[in-house]
Amino acid sequence: MTQYAFGSGTLIGKRTDVTGTPPCLLGTLQDVSLDFDRKIETLLGQYNMAVAAGGGEFKITGKAKFARLQATQINNLFLGQTLTANSMLEMTTGETDTVASASVTVANSATFVEDYGVFYASTGAQLSPVASSPAQGQYSVSSGVYSFNSADNGASVLIYYSYTITSGNKISLANQLTGPLPMFEVSLKETFNYFGTSKDLLVKLNACISSKLSLPFSNTKFTVAEFDFQAIADSSNNIGTISLSE
Repeated sequence: MTQYAFGSGTLIGKRTDVTGTPPCLLGTLQDVSLDFDRKIETLLGQYNMAVAAGGGEFKITGKAKFARLQATQINNLFLGQTLTANSMLEMTTGETDTVASASVTVANSATFVEDYGVFYASTGAQLSPVASSPAQGQYSVSSGVYSFNSADNGASVLIYYSYTITSGNKISLANQLTGPLPMFEVSLKETFNYFGTSKDLLVKLNACISSKLSLPFSNTKFTVAEFDFQAIADSSNNIGTISLSE
């Protein structure tokens, strides 16, 4: 029976150049495209039509858009850096506090990392950071304790800062040598039921590398990551397989 394909399907990437990494499901998949591109080399004589043709460079490239974001997929399929589990850098986006006795101890002072600014809640005016002895409208900070001038007592402030938590995952970005790239296999499955008969299409690419990972952020839209990859021959000089029910 005739076979059709419908929808984005299921796409999984599995890193192969290192052991012990979990397969990466590119979840909430929006779009996938695979392009098979062959360069044709032609032979011309004195006439304007080629008299012979041969195949030159052959490329298989892919592009996927997905919405489920995971540290493992970003690291294993693109960055190839050091991933630390149960360790994450967090950030407050305006913790509300009231200055009392010329100071504020922020909620996450025990794991405080860096100050990102203080604003008056009533006016939105930003206070200026100083090393010590702040005047009104100024502040200093040490280990999550913010010091103010006594003239600011009773003022409601919004404090932005970063801190660490013992959950989530953190990817440490080091400046790496040029050359080595994360290597992974890609499996794409499409299933469509046509008049009671399911037909499957499965493409497996044995060795792939990624040239681009895009994370677009918008005020009114979900972030849909865009992931570009390219297949190369594996160590056995094989590219992969294409399987169809029809």
